[in-house]
Amino acid sequence: MSLSHLSLDAVELWNEWQIRSLMLLSLFLQIFLSYFGKKRKVSAARWLGPSLWIAYLSADWVATFSLGILARSEAGSKNWNWIPVFWAPVLLVHLGGPGAITAYSVDRLNKLFLSRLLQLVTHVGVVCYVLFRLWSKDTITSVVISLLILGIIKYGERIWVLMRGHEDNNGSQPSDFKTFLNHLHEIKSLHDGYLLFQALETLLKNLDLVANMQKLTYDLVSVKKAKEAFQLVEVELGFKYDRLYYKVTMISRVRVILRSITFVSSIFALVSFSTKSNDVYSRNDRIISYVLLIGVVCLESYSIISHLLSDWGMIWLSRSKTVSAIVSRIKYHSRLVSFYMKRKRWSRLMGQHNMTRAQSNKPAVSKILKKYFPGKWNVDKRRKVNKELKELIFKQVLDKRRLTRYNPSTDDFNCLQNILAERGDQVLRSKGLFPQIGWSVAEIDFIQSLLTWHIATHVCYLDDSRKNTFDKTQSGVRSSRSLSNYMLYLLVNCPTMIAIEPSEKRHADTRIHLLHLLSNTRNEVKPSIPSDASSFHKTEVNAFFEKLLGNPSTMLKEIGIPEDLEKSALLDGCMLALSLQSWETAVNGWSNGKKWEMISQVWVEMLMYAATHCRWKEHVHALSQGGELLTHVCVLMAHLGLRNDNSDEPIFLSTSCLDFLFIVMRVRR
Repeated sequence: MSLSHLSLDAVELWNEWQIRSLMLLSLFLQIFLSYFGKKRKVSAARWLGPSLWIAYLSADWVATFSLGILARSEAGSKNWNWIPVFWAPVLLVHLGGPGAITAYSVDRLNKLFLSRLLQLVTHVGVVCYVLFRLWSKDTITSVVISLLILGIIKYGERIWVLMRGHEDNNGSQPSDFKTFLNHLHEIKSLHDGYLLFQALETLLKNLDLVANMQKLTYDLVSVKKAKEAFQLVEVELGFKYDRLYYKVTMISRVRVILRSITFVSSIFALVSFSTKSNDVYSRNDRIISYVLLIGVVCLESYSIISHLLSDWGMIWLSRSKTVSAIVSRIKYHSRLVSFYMKRKRWSRLMGQHNMTRAQSNKPAVSKILKKYFPGKWNVDKRRKVNKELKELIFKQVLDKRRLTRYNPSTDDFNCLQNILAERGDQVLRSKGLFPQIGWSVAEIDFIQSLLTWHIATHVCYLDDSRKNTFDKTQSGVRSSRSLSNYMLYLLVNCPTMIAIEPSEKRHADTRIHLLHLLSNTRNEVKPSIPSDASSFHKTEVNAFFEKLLGNPSTMLKEIGIPEDLEKSALLDGCMLALSLQSWETAVNGWSNGKKWEMISQVWVEMLMYAATHCRWKEHVHALSQGGELLTHVCVLMAHLGLRNDNSDEPIFLSTSCLDFLFIVMRVRR
């Protein structure tokens, strides 16, 4: 067989199977998005974000491209390759998207809403055009009409999700709070979390209720234990995530009716096709059609089950008078539902990035992914946000709210701003150390302070480990190192969340400064090393700092600060570490445990500072990446009356999509 015949055969095969392959690919993308779209709420896996982003964009492109091919198809039952007419409405169902990932990001939500509204008109028009071209006497009308109704509802639902941000959604009026207070005994953690979510949403339309709402949230959160308080915030942010990225929301009569119509339509289309398709389509097209229709039914069933088992579904069931008692009994007597109530609503992990950890050359693919798919690529590892860390943070937030100078009822805004500006200085003052090392938190900018304390924490840990004078498992040590590495992880991977001012130069200068010094210790010529070059080995770094600890005066002179690396924090970090280590023996009563307790408290105060100064746009974006501890701390502080005022910050969404995090911080008493 000649090459020309092979080429003609390949073209003929492609012409016959291109639309069939695209239909199956479109179904696969819908299944992928339905399953993994839910995972990104609780997963911080590096591959998940780029994979979902590619699938999210590809799903619409494949469906739209397939519609274009169908629009050029020819009708006629005499042609054995005749494309089934109802494939066009199936593509409209796919364009409606799965409930698990209605929107990928909130960055361009307003423009996305307008584009989707326009696409609804154009896509429905194209589908109608395809139906007009391919319609014949053998067309199974019942299947086409059922799927067309299903597709229009699903697409309209997607548009409604994008514009529902400003709606009251059954909960923005004061009277609703009384209703929910009566149900707090049923599925208590969900109702408490939803009550907090409602309170924050209500601030937009009920400004006169601000004081009452703040008292309500404070009274609700302040009496909780640390684990319970963080669980409330987790539930609350779960509701917010669902409103932004899912089709799930509070179940209403209208939604029940629409969901019933879509489910019945999908079943009816499958049954109608199974009874009338044998003499109309080819065997291959019947198989593909069955796969597509069964896929529609399964995806619709999965969507309904997921909605009922979501937090919104449990709230709806517990509010219903007819099922309220049953749900209450299930809650307290069923291990299955008890397990469900404790399921994760975010990753519960915090990234760890240590400047002195060994690094290797990154392959080119990693650089490409990092450039075109911003994500968490420079993560050494992840650590669970454990109970002791939550207790440390919650205690310090409560202490700042209860024991400091601020009282929300006095409307002393300047006092509040002074408190929120503290990033370790209050801890040092309480310990009597501010005159000695206050410069490390008050006289330099925040990023410099963060890098300084990160280096000092590592050097102190290295010295104590070398001398074997402390217990590495004590809470102060673990919390200090976890928070130190987490804050640097934010600086490297999420700089827009933590950097009040540009931070790349300070981090790069510090890293290159250390590389130069390590090169000198190898008796090598000092090279000009770019910030993205391969780093140093952990043993070499440890040896360098051990030399510093053994001969500090000589090493400090050697470290210096080169003119081309003037923003390096290496010298400051080493000086701070030497001061902390010297006080352990020189100052009466300054034990190793007390030192690490102080370091952990400084890191918590830095964490609180970063949380309240982060833009709310970044907090919301972090929800789609598995969530960040920083966001949970920010919301927790807001409920306790410790919130920043970002009234002069541009609103990143229109009034139809305002985010409650922005509302909490914007409204002042």
